[in-house]
Amino acid sequence: ERDSAFSTGLNFRLRIFHYLRESNSMKNFKLIAAMFLVFGILFGLVSYIQDRKQTVKLAATEIATPYDVGDFHLTDTKGQAFTKAQLLGKYTVLYFGFTRCPDACPTTLAQFRAELPKLTPEAQKKVQFVMISIDPQSDTLHILKQYVEGFHKDIQAATGTDAELHKIAGYMKSTYDRKEENAGDPNLYMMAHSQRYYLVDPQARLSAVYNPPLDPGALSSDLNNLA
Repeated sequence: ERDSAFSTGLNFRLRIFHYLRESNSMKNFKLIAAMFLVFGILFGLVSYIQDRKQTVKLAATEIATPYDVGDFHLTDTKGQAFTKAQLLGKYTVLYFGFTRCPDACPTTLAQFRAELPKLTPEAQKKVQFVMISIDPQSDTLHILKQYVEGFHKDIQAATGTDAELHKIAGYMKSTYDRKEENAGDPNLYMMAHSQRYYLVDPQARLSAVYNPPLDPGALSSDLNNLA
């Protein structure tokens, strides 16, 4: 369709070009010639950008029609609101976990720590890593802040009520559950959750899902290409 539209527009402009040339209007002839040149440059640039985006293949399960992320309300480690608005304008790598997690969570955050320095300066401006704690009973904002910053200062974190956490998990097509370790002690429990992490695009849409383990550098390579 793009090629057809381009051909139609080109034929129209060529007719104008020949008309002006035959009318010996040198001033208009030069103006139209300049317009053709500008159009050619812009068309080439747009085509290059579109083709580049279409050829980016991710080391993830890509979603052909990205899912819109709905409204939710969490609180980040600075005590500020973390909502859908914080997902707009950047690529977000989102992970669900909790600070008492014995293996999957520290493994994932260690990978984030390894990938962050590999981002280009451009990607660093357009990408954010966020851990969502699904254990608000134990993970206070202070504990959560210390935990993620222990891996890397640029890893963000947020949490909220169970209702809001289940809401954002649902937008990511994910679930989690609380597993009681001892029915007689409410403090003895663990959280069952997915090890996947989720790529949200700058329009706040779930666009891809990563299934670890990944090869070293795969995630940062994807993000550099997208940025």
